[in-house]
Amino acid sequence: METPPILETASFRAELQPDRGTNGGYSLVIDDVTQSHVNPDDPRDLQLPYVRRIAAVLATLPGEAPAVLHLGAGALTLPRYVHALHPASRQRVVELYPELLAYVTQYVPLPAEAPIELAIGDARAEVQRLVGDGDDQWDLVLVDVFSGGAVPRHVTTIEFFTELVSLLAPGGVVIVNCLNGAEPRVTGDTLAAVLDLLPQVLVIGSEAVLRRVAPGNTIIVASRHPLDPESVEQWLSTDPLSVSTGATVVDGPALEELAGTVRHDA
Repeated sequence: METPPILETASFRAELQPDRGTNGGYSLVIDDVTQSHVNPDDPRDLQLPYVRRIAAVLATLPGEAPAVLHLGAGALTLPRYVHALHPASRQRVVELYPELLAYVTQYVPLPAEAPIELAIGDARAEVQRLVGDGDDQWDLVLVDVFSGGAVPRHVTTIEFFTELVSLLAPGGVVIVNCLNGAEPRVTGDTLAAVLDLLPQVLVIGSEAVLRRVAPGNTIIVASRHPLDPESVEQWLSTDPLSVSTGATVVDGPALEELAGTVRHDA
């Protein structure tokens, strides 16, 4: 497999590293941190644990052709995955850095027939634009926004999530990927904002990450309508990678306890 050249910009350094195994995929590495993995020959091949946790939630959502808004592009792993599951789904992807989007689509193109719209812009500004347009028919909004290895603070506030929730169709779901690392308050602030706005919430992560004794990804899922934590747990329990990385679903009283902890820490 050919190795694409390294992309150097004023803001970041990115490279698509070919897998040394047999699956034919690439890892997108930005500033020496693996951000995404993508397999253009098999979009259902999800190698990173946090993406598989999102896939567990996607498997429980109703509907044959959900409209999906992605804030943050990465290697376009999840848009490809959604298209593989639901070819008729309308999808819009918002990415801040045009150089990154051009780089990924040049060397790992999207399927030509996929109804995936690509947009350049800031996630918060795009949400505000969609709110202004009255676009409130998104069945799923995926928030996976990173800049310089951290989650920008302006996409963790109650004001941001208030606007975001107004874009949801009836039964719509928000999924947020948070990274507990250099800024552990980000997850706490995000969870606190979501809990204030939506009545149905669950959290997925490893116990060590949720206890904040190790860095890693936390997935927050929220909706106005009941979620299905049992089905998410079932999906994860039959997925070897999720089992090996200790994925845990937190809801109900345990979520209330977790929320009290993060609110106190935030």
